[in-house]
Amino acid sequence: MDTTERVAAPATLRVCAALTLELLSSFIVNTMLFPNVALVMPVAREISTYSGAAFSIAVAVAAYVRPSLMREGVWSVACLASTVGAAILLYLGVLTNNTTLLLLGAPFGGLGSAWLAVLIGVGLANLGAARAMLAVPAGFVLEYAFRCGLMALGLPSSMGLATIAFVAALVASYLFIRHDARAILESVHDSTAPNVLNITSPSSYVSFSSLAFVSILLFNIACGFALGGASSASSVAGALISFIPVTIALVVVVVRGSISTDALYRGSMLLVFAGLLTTPLLLFGGADSFNMQAHGTLLSAGSDLFNVLMYCFIAAVGARNKLGAVSVSASFLATQWLGIGIGAPVAQFVNEISTSNATVAARITMAITFAFVAYNYVGMRNYSFAETIEGITPAHTESLMKNASGEEAAAQLAEEAEPAEGLQQKSDDTAFKTACAAVAEKHRLTARETEVFELLARGRTSPVIQEKLVLSHNTVKTHVRHIYAKLDVHSQQELISMVEEATEN
Repeated sequence: MDTTERVAAPATLRVCAALTLELLSSFIVNTMLFPNVALVMPVAREISTYSGAAFSIAVAVAAYVRPSLMREGVWSVACLASTVGAAILLYLGVLTNNTTLLLLGAPFGGLGSAWLAVLIGVGLANLGAARAMLAVPAGFVLEYAFRCGLMALGLPSSMGLATIAFVAALVASYLFIRHDARAILESVHDSTAPNVLNITSPSSYVSFSSLAFVSILLFNIACGFALGGASSASSVAGALISFIPVTIALVVVVVRGSISTDALYRGSMLLVFAGLLTTPLLLFGGADSFNMQAHGTLLSAGSDLFNVLMYCFIAAVGARNKLGAVSVSASFLATQWLGIGIGAPVAQFVNEISTSNATVAARITMAITFAFVAYNYVGMRNYSFAETIEGITPAHTESLMKNASGEEAAAQLAEEAEPAEGLQQKSDDTAFKTACAAVAEKHRLTARETEVFELLARGRTSPVIQEKLVLSHNTVKTHVRHIYAKLDVHSQQELISMVEEATEN
């Protein structure tokens, strides 16, 4: 096993475990803690959600403007301590029916979860797009397995046990992700501010006007909408069905090595749309167990599949520009929290109206459904997550090397100077690159095709090209097909021979 594989395998397992535990802590909060809190103070969950969103925005701004503030240890201790304190206050508030304690605890209840989600996004970026594409759906599937196990055994009726389980999952998740996130955070701390680097290298950053932000907001409104009616998907059967799409995504990654981000997007859109279509049935007296189960299951499955896409997107963008990974992770996660914060109150509002006027509630739901479909059909018609990732220019990698540990630095160097078959034996790499450039120009290859072409000429395989250029399996396959057609070759060996001949000439 080479250095890169030795370093990558444990890292993939650590990040996957961290994601699993973070998702499990969110499940515990939403199904065991806040329902009890809501009996005493209904707005507590919304306060916590909006506080988490505000905190994520603050982290994104700090990382973008003053990266010297990014001291992982300080932020982690402060956030986890505030979350533990908030959990205790919430528990005591419910126990004593004291709204003051709940009001003190609610704003800080989400800080630890928000910070941990940012660290996981950063850890995924450090892992690399290809490995993150395996770790993310695996983390969701494992969380589903734990969730179904808890539900089958019976969820803890004691809020005290639920509080302990929440804190334990959060702390354990942090212990898993700390090493991998710190590798980037230390480099960010010592780097030039991204808002300065963005001026000289704007293509290395995702614009805040990107449709990716709007999509994340809309899909997490749907997620919040699902949380607003969480009781409708509380059975083991519903949970088992809702995780089928994510499991399919994991199987595709295992079999093919990657999955299209745009395919994830389309699948999640269809599931959420189907879930929204079931809402009028519930409002007009169709609230039987099957309709309730279908409603919650479809919305949960769609929002979870989109969250798989979101984490993979954060990983791919962050991997291309690791010094911007903290800002990218925090800004996208802030958008996620805002969406949930909007969706849950909307669901509660529709449920309240439906008791007195089901027709008005149905019209509101249909308007939301139409807006959702219209945006995805019109606004997103020409948008591609994969093309957005490809459009991010890799940048600022040199400053990451000085903060990497011995094995990690060796792994990075191994990836940059990986031995190749065929032409890598030639000592004059300049002649090789000149020959590649000449062949590419003669056959009118695009800039991206030229990058793929050079790696093919070095004997690289498709999985290696996917990893090095952060491209999907289908994208690499398309580029290779175009290159072969333009060069009129039928195999990689023919392509290598063509470059060898050009080098000798």
